[in-house]
Amino acid sequence: MKKRKNIWICSFAVIGVVLILSGSCKKDKDKDNPAPQVPVFTVTANTVQLQGGGEGLQFFAKCTNEDVKMTKVTYTSPTTVQTTTYDFNGNPIAKNSQFSLQDVNLAQEKEPGTWSFIFEGKRTSDNVSFSVNATLLITSK
Repeated sequence: MKKRKNIWICSFAVIGVVLILSGSCKKDKDKDNPAPQVPVFTVTANTVQLQGGGEGLQFFAKCTNEDVKMTKVTYTSPTTVQTTTYDFNGNPIAKNSQFSLQDVNLAQEKEPGTWSFIFEGKRTSDNVSFSVNATLLITSK
């Protein structure tokens, strides 16, 4: 009777170890198929002199976590609420590459406050569209 009890105990122990090991060998679906990233943009500005006098801003951005194909960026000034759209026509932008948000030799009149930006395009990795908001605080005129 004691031998039979020991056999059952050993059998259950072996089955328990097998179940534990098989559970730890499962592939984690989240690791194999991570959730798609939302592109993250940082915006900077250089102060420049405008041809008509006064100071202007030239805006630049970079996507810090993805390669993207940019469609357009729309930005709005903080005080006059003037909206500007710059088209990229699907041009590819590599991760961490700085790119201009206006044509060369163009600038926006410098306005202090929070500028708002909407970046639109597609992620290069899977061609999925995105629309991402960003802001930039300009502190002095």
